[in-house]
Amino acid sequence: MNLIKQSLCRRWAAQACRATLWLSLTVWLAHAGGAVAAKPAPVQPSLDPVEQLNQAVTQWVGRQQGIAPAQVQLQPLDSRVRIQSCAVPLNMDLPFASPESVRVRCTQPAWQLYVRVKLPQQALKPASPEGQAMVAENRRPVLVLVSSLTRGMSIQPQDVRLQPMALPSGSGPYLEDPAEASHAELVRDLPAGTPLRRADLKPMVLVKRGQVVQLNVGKATGFTVSAKVEALQDGRSGEHIRLKNVESGRMISGVVKGPNLVEGL
Repeated sequence: MNLIKQSLCRRWAAQACRATLWLSLTVWLAHAGGAVAAKPAPVQPSLDPVEQLNQAVTQWVGRQQGIAPAQVQLQPLDSRVRIQSCAVPLNMDLPFASPESVRVRCTQPAWQLYVRVKLPQQALKPASPEGQAMVAENRRPVLVLVSSLTRGMSIQPQDVRLQPMALPSGSGPYLEDPAEASHAELVRDLPAGTPLRRADLKPMVLVKRGQVVQLNVGKATGFTVSAKVEALQDGRSGEHIRLKNVESGRMISGVVKGPNLVEGL
């Protein structure tokens, strides 16, 4: 009987020891795991949109030209341009003959702009005689947007400037005279730095139906007679519209010459 009691006691002691070890290991793991979980992960600071743009452009241009990104200098952007942070990697290309004009596009949210960069002289590869002649032929002063404009906005003199640019062939006629953009509105959103094409604009409505406008008659004869008439239809610059004399009720026609201004036929 004593032998049986001793055997049972040894077995019970062994089980109690294993239970104590298991409990101790569980408590240690819990404390160790809690200590690891409580350690905060390092937070990477998010880039400012301008810094994001500068970093992406210098790195991309450096790869394209085979130079260090530090050798690429970005020209200052127009102070009125507001850059939005891009949720996806920026897309870049060289739409013109010059390697110093970079087009930058974002798809989320959708925007694009043109960035001028300055490269070291050794990075500017000399073109062949044929290439030099083609660039010289295509490089000419064209109207360029000073600030970003949205669809439907009218072009004002302060919104554009003449700037020499090397333009790709087959991209449509570009505007070379500020007068060509007067009394016109955009048909699409365009960022600052975009050269204006005729396809980007349409004549804006200068006379609206039901408005009382000024009619000038007799300019060709050396004297002018003015009258107030009612426009019977909308009219854009150069369009013929029907008018009604407010006093006599007579129907006449005229050519739209400006905002609320019509010239008699």
